[in-house]
Amino acid sequence: MRAAVRVGIVGGASAVLAGWAWVAAVGRTPVMVVALPVVGAVWLLVLLHHGYLIGRGWAHRRRRRNSRERRAVWAPAAGVRAPIDYPNVLRRPSDDAPVDHQGRYRATGVRLAVLPLLAVLFLTAHTVLPERAGGLGIGFVLAECLLLGSLVWTVWTEQQPSRPWVTSRVRAELFRREMFLLLAGVGPYLGRTDQEAELVRDARIGLLADAGSSALDRFAHLTDQDPDGGERDWRDEVWRRADDPAVPALGDLGDRMRTYLDHRIRRQRLFMELAAEKCERSEGVLGRTVKGVVLAAVGVAVSYAVLLAAVPDGHRPPTAMALIAVLAAGLPPLCNSVLAVQNLLAGQRLAVSYRETRLELLGHENALRRLLGQPEGPELLCSFRALVVRTESTLTEELRRWRITVAKPEFDAGL
Repeated sequence: MRAAVRVGIVGGASAVLAGWAWVAAVGRTPVMVVALPVVGAVWLLVLLHHGYLIGRGWAHRRRRRNSRERRAVWAPAAGVRAPIDYPNVLRRPSDDAPVDHQGRYRATGVRLAVLPLLAVLFLTAHTVLPERAGGLGIGFVLAECLLLGSLVWTVWTEQQPSRPWVTSRVRAELFRREMFLLLAGVGPYLGRTDQEAELVRDARIGLLADAGSSALDRFAHLTDQDPDGGERDWRDEVWRRADDPAVPALGDLGDRMRTYLDHRIRRQRLFMELAAEKCERSEGVLGRTVKGVVLAAVGVAVSYAVLLAAVPDGHRPPTAMALIAVLAAGLPPLCNSVLAVQNLLAGQRLAVSYRETRLELLGHENALRRLLGQPEGPELLCSFRALVVRTESTLTEELRRWRITVAKPEFDAGL
């Protein structure tokens, strides 16, 4: 959904809330007054969902602008061929209607993290209203019920919420991996002629396009299946078949090595670096927010206690204390909400994985640069193919760690 449409939805919901509040204030119709907090709760749900997605799109565009120079440095030289310029290498099949599975998953998770805080605020507003404010107080209670009902319903109905995102990214990465296995002629393409490789490619891509999560896990293994059920590791096969005359050589080995260096290793290393920085930045912001909220909660609680002690017995507390009471009640669940968002994003764990993968890729890059300085021959071909399998193993392991980190059987929600 385009950002303009989301802005329109938020604007429309805000207009409805403003109009409802005006009618309730002017007409003072009991039904309109009671329903006002409920309409406000619905507006908050819309704002949380679409507001997050709008902010996410804006942050993505800002990161793209800030990293433009670094991505320009990565750009391959004019003489380096793209992977799809080689025989049998195809582009990744594009979906008919791309879906932002990550955005949907995280928008729902953020909304669930904030719902308990909103429910507490609505209940606190009801308790501090003078004389419970009649119909308005009833409306706040109904709004709290709506928020908690929305939370429970979403948790119960959204089973395996991260599966669409995980499946989408795993499938995309395995499609990309297939391109470079073809480029180097390793794995299922080792020892294949161009015609045989084309048949194997079509079969594997067809299987990959329809694979579910379990099938994708099996597809990710860097092994071939023997008829007797055993497995042969692709790394071992490169050297075991080094002297096999049936294994065709790559006539443009130097070009393929440079393509793999720039379009696979260096590009993935840049991605890992930028992703790690993004995760560390979000983790730092959330960590500082948690500390600030805790300090603010302590300060508000102490202030509230002092003001309560200063009110003489039998006297009504001043109106300003109502706001302090709402803050005192809302800051602790706000801290829990920030912690829930922090756990949802898993920035620290992902950053560690990205940094580790980046270092491994740097080692592979240095090894490939050394190979580029050696004379072409059978030994160089085997070394290159072995390096490709090691690099793909590194990237596949990162994908496995990422899946373990982000996959959730259900949303976490605390009340």
